[in-house]
Amino acid sequence: MTSSIDQQLTLTRIQQAIELLRPWLLFAAYLFCSLEGWWLIAVLLAAVSCLAGFIQMHDAIHRSLGLTKRGHDIVLFLSGLLLLKSGHGLQVTHLRHHGRCLKQDDPEGACATWPFSRVLLEGPLHLFSMRFYSLKTAPNLRAFQILETLATIGLLLAAVGAYLVYGSFTGLVYWAVAALMSATIPIWAAYIPHRLAPEHPAVRLGGQIAQIWTPVISSFAYHHLHHAFPKTPTALLPELAKLPRAANYHAFVHK
Repeated sequence: MTSSIDQQLTLTRIQQAIELLRPWLLFAAYLFCSLEGWWLIAVLLAAVSCLAGFIQMHDAIHRSLGLTKRGHDIVLFLSGLLLLKSGHGLQVTHLRHHGRCLKQDDPEGACATWPFSRVLLEGPLHLFSMRFYSLKTAPNLRAFQILETLATIGLLLAAVGAYLVYGSFTGLVYWAVAALMSATIPIWAAYIPHRLAPEHPAVRLGGQIAQIWTPVISSFAYHHLHHAFPKTPTALLPELAKLPRAANYHAFVHK
């Protein structure tokens, strides 16, 4: 059943182009606004760029963008940099999460089982522990992970260099926003989706909003469907939700 529905819900060429270009166009808009000194708009665009990068990275993890394996690897590498992340490192823990959701050996989902105060305090440190977990448990992807880590460090050094040489805050502001978004991933990508059942009013409202546009809201409103049909692109989850055969699937919610 899963494969038949997934085959129906693949991106068209236009949708594929939108999904591939969205975070980079938003990032370009951030660069423009920051260079013009429009910092309020620029900071908002930086945050939106990170969210768009997260969705693209997530779909690349599941290889649902209609690309070759190498194409998905490239997208995973690049989109991870928008969030100061190793895309292939997150691939290891995320696929583990799908296989062992909310069990003791699910490192990504662990935050969903903690008290919220612990998520706030330990969440950012937990992300570092997952990086080491990925390096240890996926030696075949270790080269990718090391390269992505070095690329992230290089970009951070470039941002510092641009400030020291040219007095430009463009890189530093973006990476500050990206660091904040990255540090709060355990909250908005793990704790909340696995604490709210599909019938929760906030989730239902998200589903109504997602019908209009945004894949970020789709990933929240239809998280249970994503677990049932992980090959469905995030942007098409609202369409999946309309199919009768996609109803009544078990939601992984910690109580």
